[in-house]
Amino acid sequence: MKNLSAFFTMLLLLFVSVSCEDEDSNVSLFSGVEPIYQTGTCNNLVSSLTFYLTDSETTVLGLDGGDGYYRLFNEQESVASVSFADEVNGYQRISIQPLAAGRTTLKVVDGSGTVARLNIVVKSRREYKLVKTAFEYGISVGYIDLLPDVTQALDGRAWLEVGGYYQLVPDADCSFPLEKGDLEIYPTGQEDEPLTGRYETVPLEGGEDDAEGIWQFTDANGERYYYRTLTTDTDSDQRLTLAEDITSFCPAGMVPSGVIVVYRETFRMVE
Repeated sequence: MKNLSAFFTMLLLLFVSVSCEDEDSNVSLFSGVEPIYQTGTCNNLVSSLTFYLTDSETTVLGLDGGDGYYRLFNEQESVASVSFADEVNGYQRISIQPLAAGRTTLKVVDGSGTVARLNIVVKSRREYKLVKTAFEYGISVGYIDLLPDVTQALDGRAWLEVGGYYQLVPDADCSFPLEKGDLEIYPTGQEDEPLTGRYETVPLEGGEDDAEGIWQFTDANGERYYYRTLTTDTDSDQRLTLAEDITSFCPAGMVPSGVIVVYRETFRMVE
């Protein structure tokens, strides 16, 4: 029994040893000073990168693992330039510079043939699509019976149908993409050419939260103001809600003085 126990202990140690050796032989790409592998933490391993030609700075990544005899194979050299850089903190570095819009895959291969892949996407500009998924009208408590008339009277006023979308192109000096920039409007989502305008955040007194704010949309027909709320759902998808006070657009005499009518739109945000 004792010999059997010793056998299983030796077998377990053998598997542990093999497992550690396999992990050490993997090639990894990472950002920062050194790789972070701990499970359950925000590791810094990198398998994909997205660049924008409007702010095309060079990115430097580190290499770890394998036997150290690294070679680089770039599938589309016209999309991004990749080269070795100086070692830092004992880790070999590579430098990546975007060149043109497109996609490429970088393969890092060591002397034993172990491969790590880095997917690189280069876009012509930084842009965010807000696809309209739903809408609803709201009215002050006690006046719900007026909503059918309000809905009928203001039908067609919205800039977007469900499925239509806004394209946001942030200004180059914006650290937060929803702050301000160029606005492209696709009312049905099927247009070849958009209507164009601008979006800009109106500062709120005491407001420090980027997730909420007042948006001013401007196009050739005038201005509109929305209360903006940005949330992240359980699937890590970003949702944006725009609420507009449309009381002043209701036909005269339709709603009593002091009653507020709101039009609320929900969007799915896609980068």
